[in-house]
Amino acid sequence: MTQISLNRSNLRLAKTIFRRINKSLISGILIAAINLIVISAIVLSAIMPEQYDLKVGDILQTPISAPRDVENVIATQRRIKEAMENVSPIYRYDESINETVLEDINRIFNQIQEVRALAIQKLDELEQSKALQQLEENIDEESINPDVSNGNSHLEDKDNLQLAEAENKNINIDRVLDTSFINELQDKLDIMLSKDEILTCIMADEDELRELKEQLTNTLSRLLELRIKQDNLLEAKSTLREEIMSLPISNEVRLLGTSIGTSILKPNMIYDHDATEEEKQKKAEQVEKVMYKRGQHIVQAGQPITEEQYAVLQELGLLKGDKVDVPFIVGLGLTIFIIQAIVALYLIGFEKEIVSSPTLLFMISLIIWMTLGLSRVVSELNIYLIPAALAGMLITVLLKPRPAFVINMAIAVMLGIMMEGHLGIVIMAVIAGTGGIFIASRTHQRNGLMLAGVAVSCINLLAIAGYEMLSSGAWIEPLKTSLWGVGSGMLSAIFLVGTLPIWENIFGIVTPIKLVELSNPNHPLLRRLLREAPGTYHHSVIVANLAENAAEAIGANGLLARVGAYYHDTGKLQRPFYFRENQLTGKNPHDKLNPTLSTHIIISHAKDGVEIAKKYRIPTVIQAFIQQHHGTTPVIYFYHKAKSQDKCGDVHLDNFRYPGPKPQIPEIAIVMMADTVEAAVRAMTDPTSGKIEALIRKLIKEKLEDGQLDECNLTLKDLNKIANAFTEVMTGVFHERVEYPDVNLKEDQELKGEPINEGR
Repeated sequence: MTQISLNRSNLRLAKTIFRRINKSLISGILIAAINLIVISAIVLSAIMPEQYDLKVGDILQTPISAPRDVENVIATQRRIKEAMENVSPIYRYDESINETVLEDINRIFNQIQEVRALAIQKLDELEQSKALQQLEENIDEESINPDVSNGNSHLEDKDNLQLAEAENKNINIDRVLDTSFINELQDKLDIMLSKDEILTCIMADEDELRELKEQLTNTLSRLLELRIKQDNLLEAKSTLREEIMSLPISNEVRLLGTSIGTSILKPNMIYDHDATEEEKQKKAEQVEKVMYKRGQHIVQAGQPITEEQYAVLQELGLLKGDKVDVPFIVGLGLTIFIIQAIVALYLIGFEKEIVSSPTLLFMISLIIWMTLGLSRVVSELNIYLIPAALAGMLITVLLKPRPAFVINMAIAVMLGIMMEGHLGIVIMAVIAGTGGIFIASRTHQRNGLMLAGVAVSCINLLAIAGYEMLSSGAWIEPLKTSLWGVGSGMLSAIFLVGTLPIWENIFGIVTPIKLVELSNPNHPLLRRLLREAPGTYHHSVIVANLAENAAEAIGANGLLARVGAYYHDTGKLQRPFYFRENQLTGKNPHDKLNPTLSTHIIISHAKDGVEIAKKYRIPTVIQAFIQQHHGTTPVIYFYHKAKSQDKCGDVHLDNFRYPGPKPQIPEIAIVMMADTVEAAVRAMTDPTSGKIEALIRKLIKEKLEDGQLDECNLTLKDLNKIANAFTEVMTGVFHERVEYPDVNLKEDQELKGEPINEGR
């Protein structure tokens, strides 16, 4: 049966834990989703500017300024085009062309020789054919005129043949140079020559052709050495013509030479397209973009809008009717989601108590929203005025430094996005936020938070000045700009001090500063406790010393334990004289009451204490000390008294227990044990160090066995450290004292005869 009961109990516990985890998970996801939407909206509101209903040519009464740095694309492209057009063509010297041209000369003149040979061969064939025909005609004529003398006749025929040969030579050449033969000769040449030029090739003197070849070679070599481009090719050809036409040869040959030379002359400086394009691209890349800086007027008042200005306005999304930039919005949301996810991973991995509390998660979200929203408003004056360190300092004071540092990094990035990627803002937020966290973590007074603001102002001053000097290379202007950082630090401190009580009250957060204030003996409730229940007050002071020492020994919050101990018995103010420590006369009112009523009075001090604490606006966490410091422990004295008086056996221990609940945090459990230890040790008749330690360990063991420590996550190792801490303190309080003898100093001095100094 016992095993079944335990299994059922474990099952119920598991279900409870699962429900809590499930609830925390759902709450965390919901808060994360809301956080993503709100932060995106704040950042987007900073980035998205006001839109205008405009067209090209409209004249505005008020200027339009750039909400962020933007490029004038049209003007930039115009600069790029001009830069590319100003790039001179790049040429590559090709020395092989020189060799090619000279080879062309030799080849062409070789081809001319072939043409001459073909023409001469054909001319010879034609002349032979004509001579034979003429001879036949002469024979026929002799047979018809036999009277002519034989000797005279032969001599005359020879002379006539030579004459005919001389007179008809050109006629024969013309007959040779028919269309088909010209085409045949042209096929032999690599250059195109006219009929007259081909005739010159055939008829020219061999010496003249040789001289022409030599002069062409020299002239072309000299011209090629000057490196000819396509642009000055005509000039080079003109020079070539002039030099060839000045040669002492026949005009026909000179014309032939100019035709050959101009045909084969070509540029040896070759246009390098790739190199030129590369140079153009390089010049284009070197062109500085035409930019409108943040705050610079794009359109001046009273001037019509140009196409360039209209394009810039369109680029900035300042024109109504422009479609929503969905990729921009999605990209922004994705960036913020990633930042938020990194923070969430850190909290899940290292700050489980924060993750398990939807209240704390929501509080952190509100702090982030407040910081970003305030920065959005203040940035209209100057971007360096934003309270970048506010969130980190506030979370440090309300929670602790480690999560504050991570969240400050995230806020720095988001502020950078809000300010159009301004690196100076990111640097300021990181440096100032880190400094503010460090200083705030060591401040336990509210006026110290203002000093932290002054320190942050100094850090901002240096960080902004350094960045602006690095960016501008100037001196005076960065120093002026950095003064806005002083305002940022002070603004952070003002909002920190001003809103801190609001966060404390709304979310029930007890900060170290609040705890220090509550520990002040001049607190109204503590002063009342001292006046109306002095025994309880002094008991609470000793319990506070015990609790603080033990809490620090196990790494718990010592200050919280001390303050909780100060207030744990404030419920005794309702009936102070019903509690032993306040009974100075020795009379005990419980002697006249039955044990049940006495138990009710004793137990009610926990409930009464909570009511009193609420009237004095004591934080909830301190109220938990009042309510839980007895847990469900029984009032043993009155239980035994009732049991001794009972004749029917109707007395049950559960009727004499405190209603609880049991301590939920280690600090309350420590106060519970310290409360019991102080009362028990004080009641010892002959306390020694060994007896005190044995009693302390016995009392702690009883609390453990009674189940009072089941819900506060204390380990056995912790309990051992607590016992050692209690022993150390109580041994110091109840140490052995030397009994001083009763001596009459006046009589002793009179017996010795010494003068008595009454003013000593």
